[in-house]
Amino acid sequence: MKVSDMSKSSWQATEVNRYVYWLAVGLLFLQALIVFTGAAVRLTGSGLGCPHWPMCTESSLTNTPEMGIHGFIEFGNRVLGVILGLYSLFVVIALWPLRSTRSDLFRMAVLLFAVVPFQAILGGVTVRTQLNPWIVAAHFIPSALAVALSAYMVKRTRDTGDNPRPVASRTLVTVAWAVGILCAVIVLMGMLVTGAGPHAGDEVSARNGLNTLLMSRLHAIPVWLMTAGTIYGLVLARKEKIASATRAFTFLLIVEVTQGIIGYTQFFTGLPVPVVMAHIAGLCLVITAAVFVVDSVYTRDPLPTSVAKSPATTTGKA
Repeated sequence: MKVSDMSKSSWQATEVNRYVYWLAVGLLFLQALIVFTGAAVRLTGSGLGCPHWPMCTESSLTNTPEMGIHGFIEFGNRVLGVILGLYSLFVVIALWPLRSTRSDLFRMAVLLFAVVPFQAILGGVTVRTQLNPWIVAAHFIPSALAVALSAYMVKRTRDTGDNPRPVASRTLVTVAWAVGILCAVIVLMGMLVTGAGPHAGDEVSARNGLNTLLMSRLHAIPVWLMTAGTIYGLVLARKEKIASATRAFTFLLIVEVTQGIIGYTQFFTGLPVPVVMAHIAGLCLVITAAVFVVDSVYTRDPLPTSVAKSPATTTGKA
């Protein structure tokens, strides 16, 4: 056994393998999950289920039976935030041996971990401002960015991350980036629609004062543009016979159509909570798929060997 290996735990990665891939997938799943549970807090009127922060009440860190279901839902979301933080820290430590050879993955893990305490503080501000709609919107932005970064991290576990270069025509690359930018616009417009809508998170919380119908119609413009861009990108990808781009655009189009059906259903049925929650889950898929689309028009140097099946390179070998 090498003396230098004795300090490394068996669950720490010494190469980019399937274990690292699943660590990244776990981050993506938890980032999307906390977006979903955060939406559940708002949609069930549980935004002030824990009226204080960081304590749930003035005298209790946790919710109490007297607080009912709203306290349970809000505190549950806070617990999930702690779980996300612990898992993110675990990933940082697991990737510590790769901090030099795969500094890109390590930096992404550190950044995703840093988002957690930042979001916790911003969540506290949200509670203390009685769910101000603009603060609530600001609270969502880091989570959306974390979903996007986690999706990008998943892709980077499949190559060296070095020497990115276009694999498609300039037109297709432009279309892919346009789709990605439109996705960001859709997220921002969606936050404005949400802030104007009826689901404030609590009965005493104010709305942003924007016209809901007008904002919904404006929100639909980038949605249709993104869908049109996706169809055009798919046609180009098939014409240029780029398998990665074809798969990515196809996946995004499927997600967009599904999300569109859910979106129009919630609009014409008065925003029922289950449908809105499905729409939030779909949003995380849209963000992920958009990242995959932009990434699909580039290629990077492949890993020296195929992704290993072993969970990690173990230590303690003679």
